[in-house]
Amino acid sequence: MISIAGGTRSGSSCQGSACRRAGIIAGSVVGGIFALIAIVFLTLFCYSRFRRRSVDSNSGVVYKIPTDEPRRIYSTNAEDYFKDGDWQSRYHQYDRWHGPHQLSLMFDRVTNKVAGHGYDGVGLFTIDGTFSVENQRMSLTKVYESGTGDRTENFGHTVILELTLNVRNGQFEGKWFVRTNHYCDEDKFELKLRDPSVAFVEKTVS
Repeated sequence: MISIAGGTRSGSSCQGSACRRAGIIAGSVVGGIFALIAIVFLTLFCYSRFRRRSVDSNSGVVYKIPTDEPRRIYSTNAEDYFKDGDWQSRYHQYDRWHGPHQLSLMFDRVTNKVAGHGYDGVGLFTIDGTFSVENQRMSLTKVYESGTGDRTENFGHTVILELTLNVRNGQFEGKWFVRTNHYCDEDKFELKLRDPSVAFVEKTVS
């Protein structure tokens, strides 16, 4: 009770456990709001700094191709492997290699087609097909001229060649495929640009 001018008046002060709980709750709410605001500002600050550092660091990064992985695409130098002129090939059959044999190839970079002619132990042949600078591949069709070369092997048949560039060996490697009524088989085949500084012994084909 508070005395005023000789009288009394009831006070309204908050006392007891209920008032303490209310104070704790109010303080927690206010503190939580300030903490949330601080977290938001801190997050934005850290994010902005991280982005600046990422941009700065990426501007100086030099990406390299791993040296222990084979390179599949050579967009800069791949075209050098498709040169017009004399090439040489050899094929594996009957458990041994045959060749090398000389042939001439011409590459049309507008149509990505290749054409040529040559000879080997089987006989005279013509070649046509397609090539890809990007994939470093050649798909060729080799057609023998009937009545030339080894008449026991030459049926005027067609041989399919599927070749991929082997950069380390400096040549195209793959397989030949034959599917005829007389003979069906497949085996290894190699094709590379002939080195003009190396003497080439031509074989006579009748």
